[in-house]
Order: sequence, then C-alpha cells, then structure tokens
Amino acid sequence: MFAYRWRALAVIPFLSCAAHAQDIHFSQFFNTPLALTPAQIGAFDGAYRLSSVYRQQWRSVTQPFRTFGLGGDAKDAFGVRGLGAGLWLFNDRAGDSRLNTFHMSAGASYTMPLGEGHALSGGMQLGFTSLSIDRSDLRFDVQYNGYYYDPALSDGETFGRTGLFHPDLHAGVMYRYTVNKREWMQAGFALFNLTTPAIGFLGGPGEPLDRRGVFHFTSSFPIGEKTDLLPMAQFMAQGTYRELNLGGAVRFIRFDRYGARRALRLGGFYRAADAGYLYGGLEYDAWDIGISYDINVSDLVPASRYRGAWEITAVYIFGRPMLIPRFKACPEQL
Repeated sequence: MFAYRWRALAVIPFLSCAAHAQDIHFSQFFNTPLALTPAQIGAFDGAYRLSSVYRQQWRSVTQPFRTFGLGGDAKDAFGVRGLGAGLWLFNDRAGDSRLNTFHMSAGASYTMPLGEGHALSGGMQLGFTSLSIDRSDLRFDVQYNGYYYDPALSDGETFGRTGLFHPDLHAGVMYRYTVNKREWMQAGFALFNLTTPAIGFLGGPGEPLDRRGVFHFTSSFPIGEKTDLLPMAQFMAQGTYRELNLGGAVRFIRFDRYGARRALRLGGFYRAADAGYLYGGLEYDAWDIGISYDINVSDLVPASRYRGAWEITAVYIFGRPMLIPRFKACPEQL
C-alpha cells in the first residue's frame, strides 16, 4: 500500500534512527505488469503493450500521496522469438516533506516453451531512482517556544543532502500454464533492490534499502458459459515488513470473438491487517481498464476514518491476435 512509505508517513523521513522503507507497489498488482516482476516483460498476447497507473491516498491524514506510473514493452523484440523488452517509470510524491521518488528502468525477459501450454519466463530490470525532500512545510517540537509555534526558531536538524540517487537491479521468474484464453494460471517470484542501495538524507552513511521478495499468483477458469472466476494472490517481504493480498474477481463476458472483446470484471481483495479494497474492470477490445478503492482498517483508522486510496489503471495492447472466421461458399442451388 505504500510507496517508499516511511513509518512516519514521510513527514520526517530523515530521522537519525534507521529508516525502514517499503518499495512502491500497487493494489492492482495484476494490472501493473512491469511493476510486479521483470518476468512479465513481453508476456502478453500481442505485439506491443502500454500500461499506466495513477494512485492517490491518505488525503484525510496528511498531504495526499500521489503516484503515477507508465510502462511500455514489446513481445518478440528485435525479431527474436521469446524475447521481451520494456521500459518502466514512475513518480511518487508523499507527505508533508514532499518526499519525491522518480524511478526509471529498462528490462528484458526471455520466455521458453516447456511443452503443450507450458512456459517459463525469466527477466531483469536495470535502472535508477532519484529521491528528494522539501523541508519548507516541516515543523518540529523544538520550534515551539512555550506559547506557540515559531518558524524562526532552528529545527535542530542537520541535513547532509536534500536529494540522492542510486542504481537499481531487479530479477524475476514466472511459470505459466495455458489451456485456452479462458483457462490459465501463472505464478512467479521476483527479487528487487539486489544492490541494496544506501538511503538517507543525513550527513553520515545511509541505511541499506532491504531487498524485497514478491510471490504472485493469478489464474482464470470458467464457472459458466459466459462467466469466469479469477483468483489472485500476492505476498511480499521486505525487511521486517510482510504484506499479503488475497482476493479475485468475476469476469462477465458480453462478447469475445474475432479479436473483439466486451467484458466486465467485479471483485474484492483483502490486504492483511491493513485494508480491504473493491475492484472493477472493463475489457474493451485492446483496452483493459481498472479502478479500485482501498478501505483502511489498520491502526491508522482514527486518522484515516477508513479512507484509503483511489487507484486507476489502463492497459492497451497493439496487435492482438485476431481470429477471422472462414466460410465455405456453397452452390446457389443448395
């Protein structure tokens, strides 16, 4: 739920104690492929894919946290069968300190067929992250003169920097089994922050950013003539943090033939000890559009008043396979 979210909601992310942070990630992990795992690069039916996400949260707690992400990838890149290539970037601004995180990475994956319907993919992403803070709206206890807050008083903090930059390296693998376009499953594991870069705005050495491990599972199978069930799960571990997402959606198919699609998705998820969220999605030809809303149920409820986050995703795929029906001409007398 957090994007480089410090325990103090990014209000003072530069305290002298060790800073424990979580990487950016999204409620709709199933609709943000290049943020989920490098193994998802090029893993789709089509030629090229564009994906985007916008998230806003904690409006009732502090300055709203806003995150925007954009990705693009290609299947069978550079004419090499099984090779995927892609670019992913995001920008996140959080809390009163306006902690700004900008990330960009390029990645590649390779998919190896393992037999009828089975495939194994592996990928890597290499990039950089830039972080910066704005101290202008921060207030500290030592600036209270006994009667009122006095901004002219020194905050007593010594900053070695207000911005930093570090390289990133991520890797992932994924297995997929496909029976048909309505019956399939995929599962994978990814590791982020393999270089464990140092993070900190004080003058001394920063604290190493913990590696993040991600297990993900998504699937689909029909439960009716025009209805599919899509169970999904995600588990993440980073330092002392653990996060488990469980849920799924029901897909109601209006039309899905000859490359044209019309389908509606409705579902719900539970993020253990943190939030529940509702999800709605629309499939319209080459478009997959999703919207979700988090309902906070954590210890932050007195401040959040159960309000969480809006998240909107959009995926567009160029060159989806089209099945053109073949008709046999019969003599007029028949």
